[in-house]
Amino acid sequence: MRLAQHGDNHSVGPAAWSVYSGAMSRLAGKTAIVTGAARGTGAVIAQMFRDEGAAVVATDIADRDGADGDGIVKLDVTNEAHWDEVVSGMDQVDVLVNNAAILHMGPIERTSAEAYRQVLDVNLVGPFLGMRAVVGPMRASGGGSIVNISSIDGLIGMNGISAYGASKFGLGGLMRCAALELGRSGIRVNNVCPAGGNPAMYSQWFDQMMSFMDETAAYSANRGIPGEVPLECIAAAALFLASDESSHITGADLPVDGGAAAGVVIEGLNSLD
Repeated sequence: MRLAQHGDNHSVGPAAWSVYSGAMSRLAGKTAIVTGAARGTGAVIAQMFRDEGAAVVATDIADRDGADGDGIVKLDVTNEAHWDEVVSGMDQVDVLVNNAAILHMGPIERTSAEAYRQVLDVNLVGPFLGMRAVVGPMRASGGGSIVNISSIDGLIGMNGISAYGASKFGLGGLMRCAALELGRSGIRVNNVCPAGGNPAMYSQWFDQMMSFMDETAAYSANRGIPGEVPLECIAAAALFLASDESSHITGADLPVDGGAAAGVVIEGLNSLD
């Protein structure tokens, strides 16, 4: 069984916020839960939310890796009791960001049922339990926003990631059903769908991937906007969906993928007469 935790040691210093300029109060008065926030995408989201005025409960199954800043609240997203404990200790919940995830890479015939189930448990059951835990407090306060960090792999298929792709496609279905069910209570539910994100998720397979690095590089090079998607761009999309600026948006996938879902660029075609 080969599984990778969602997280890395990406810097969340001031320079990371150069891609956006907020009023520093877009989430003023709101309280947010962010899962998988000890590092990587989750850490960037948590910091950006704080910078925009939110009180953030940053959660993770692991401790922050020696980083400075606010403490991490222990949360195994697959554990119902953990969810109940976190939410019951809060006066209000306005935003939930379901970011925690794990990755399994490998062909179907070499993917064990145990690995497949574990990916689904973290990536799909975890967000369901989080949604279920916050519905009551959100409904009582008149509404809220649930933002799932999904993936481009929940919009288009890819070989070698059957468990991860299934979990993210499933998250799209869960999001749509929840958006319809909870919308009349003022609770919005949306997905952010990045292409790439946290390099640590696939680091354990990196040496094997070196044998087809040209093909891997082409995956990001042939997009409308080439290159890796910066973590702060993913966080900015989550910020938009968490804020009142998106107050009439629900049941939507927001790709942050440089146009990957739109198709591929074939160099030379633009030169034809």
